[in-house]
Amino acid sequence: MTIYPIRVLHVLAAMNRAGTETLLMNYYRFIDKDKIQFDFAVSDQAVGDYDEEILNMGGKMFRYPAYTVYNHLEYKRWWNKFFIDHPEYKIVHGHIGSTAAIYLKIAKKHGCFAIAHSHSASDIISFTDLIYKIYAYPTRRIADYFFGCSKDALIDRYGKNIANDYNKAAILKNAIDAECFVYSESVRKEVRKELNIAIDDFIVGTVGRLNKAKNPLGIVEIIKRLRTRTEKFRFLWIGRGELENDIKRHLKEENLEECVLMIGVRSDVNRVMQAMDVFILPSLYEGLGNVLIEAQAAGLPSFCSDKVPTEAKITDLYKQIPLNDYDSWIDAILNADIEHRRNTYSEIVAAHYDVKQNAAELQEFYIKIYNKC
Repeated sequence: MTIYPIRVLHVLAAMNRAGTETLLMNYYRFIDKDKIQFDFAVSDQAVGDYDEEILNMGGKMFRYPAYTVYNHLEYKRWWNKFFIDHPEYKIVHGHIGSTAAIYLKIAKKHGCFAIAHSHSASDIISFTDLIYKIYAYPTRRIADYFFGCSKDALIDRYGKNIANDYNKAAILKNAIDAECFVYSESVRKEVRKELNIAIDDFIVGTVGRLNKAKNPLGIVEIIKRLRTRTEKFRFLWIGRGELENDIKRHLKEENLEECVLMIGVRSDVNRVMQAMDVFILPSLYEGLGNVLIEAQAAGLPSFCSDKVPTEAKITDLYKQIPLNDYDSWIDAILNADIEHRRNTYSEIVAAHYDVKQNAAELQEFYIKIYNKC
């Protein structure tokens, strides 16, 4: 007999406004909470951006110790005690890949169904990347089921055999609330006024953490070259991250501060995108590039690097550009059709990226799994 609501434990580092966290909140808001309730275990001891909303929706927050290698035994003890104290959890959905082989193995020992979820696909471009892949590798022999935001993300983390096994793996699309991104001329004017942007300024923007993966130095180079080609150009940068101070220093050294508006993390990305004319994402790697779905939903010409999976292409607004071919980036941006902004809602829905329909499917998946536990 199913006892509702089924409580699903999601394991992350924090619940801040970043890609994975925002994806989960999109699903959480539209899932039937009388049947499924999300709870979150995070390693960040500080209050996250989404914590209050989670608690208001009936979710719970737990804080586990961040893994440092040196605290391996303490880390395992915490998880063992957690599952002893909380036998109500039968489904554990892991989003932290580096230690998934540890906490998911412990979860299974306590009778839980273990789900591993890959949100990124990347080449090994640093020693840290290599160590991460080594730690994450055993997960493919431990988890009961595997999700990926794209086929590339599944293959990168768990290998082709698992990615192609439809009994063990599936793509869980990075669905959005497409309706709230529909272009509005009145919202565009409101946001531009709020941000002190002239109505005729040409605005290029991006959304994402200021970290290595998002290639912020490449973005600075694009800004630098654009500045030499158009006087009315301004760049709207949404996000924060560990490279923020370095990027601000580079902008100052290149005398680009006046044409760049860095507005940090926003809870209204759907509104701010209305103020943009073009969206760029020159990432070094992406699992999917969720913000590209949002940008296309907002009717923006959306240019990304050739390292972004083509599964992010929903409309003809999407275009891939070779990562370091800056001349092509500048030409694409300046030749973009910004005069004919259109409503792309039906295209997002048809591509199965609207969260309302996807949340119902995830809900049924959890119920099916719970009834087998």
